[in-house]
Amino acid sequence: MAHEYQRDDVWRTIGRADVDLATAISNCISGAGPLIADSVASVRASPCLMMFSDYGGAHNAARFEVISFMVTTPGGLTNFWTERQRLRRGQLGAARRMSYKTLNDKVRLRSLSGYLDAADHVTGLLITFAVDKRAAHRLSEDHHPEVAFGGLAPWSPRAFRKLTRIGHLAGIVVQGLRGDGQDLLWITDEDEIAPNPHKHSEATRLMAHLISSYCTGPLGHFRFGTTASDPGDLHIEDLAAVPDLAAGCLNQILSDMSPDPASRVVERLFIPSGGAVHPKLTQITTWLAANASALTKVNVVVDESADGCSVRRFTVVTDVREL
Repeated sequence: MAHEYQRDDVWRTIGRADVDLATAISNCISGAGPLIADSVASVRASPCLMMFSDYGGAHNAARFEVISFMVTTPGGLTNFWTERQRLRRGQLGAARRMSYKTLNDKVRLRSLSGYLDAADHVTGLLITFAVDKRAAHRLSEDHHPEVAFGGLAPWSPRAFRKLTRIGHLAGIVVQGLRGDGQDLLWITDEDEIAPNPHKHSEATRLMAHLISSYCTGPLGHFRFGTTASDPGDLHIEDLAAVPDLAAGCLNQILSDMSPDPASRVVERLFIPSGGAVHPKLTQITTWLAANASALTKVNVVVDESADGCSVRRFTVVTDVREL
């Protein structure tokens, strides 16, 4: 009797008893099972995972630090490249870098809808974490000159803690999506976690160590690069812009705006379109709220209160009828 093929579409949860918060975060994403199943199966079927990440909330006034990962595969980008080429040949042009901070530029803002449509042609997942800064220490580690994988040069406390937070969340994401023996190419925004070649080299070793500590099966080759490796054609930049837009938008929503009174439950954050809301915020929140595309979007908030730390998924909605 022929063996019946069973699709591998289940998020892999954390198998470590010593990381309660990481387990809670992983279980929270796992709870989205039917929503993410097709995307999990797609990325796990490839010999190579590609992950792009960006961050928001570094300024002191922000209540949350936002860390966003887009995970896809080389084959999962085919339709994106087609749409991206059409956009670049049109009004966006070949030289403008798309990012949340640059959307005050009129040409970029006019091109935003087309860019978000192109991003929805990526087959994969966009997983964004909003970490209450009062809870950030729960995912951070302090610098030590001697660690399990060798010595580390001095780092600023702020940069090293951020590096380890990103590494722990990346480990949760990779464990959830990986297949045994898959290679991993990870491209991060070029910021304080990889500001120069030496720090980049150390960050690579640390990230490999943190990710492997979460994975219950073997990984293939690991490469950790930055957007500085873009050769000038903006191919890498255009992929990294997807988590950049998500992180920038959610940071502004959670830190700078009060939820509308119509937001009756924490799992539904209502942002009314139009009015005083900036057009870029309206467009991106509408995009984040839509999951009928190849790119599945999951938002997770890690909150801190007098009662302790809590983890939940949430959806941004722009139609009050969806509350």
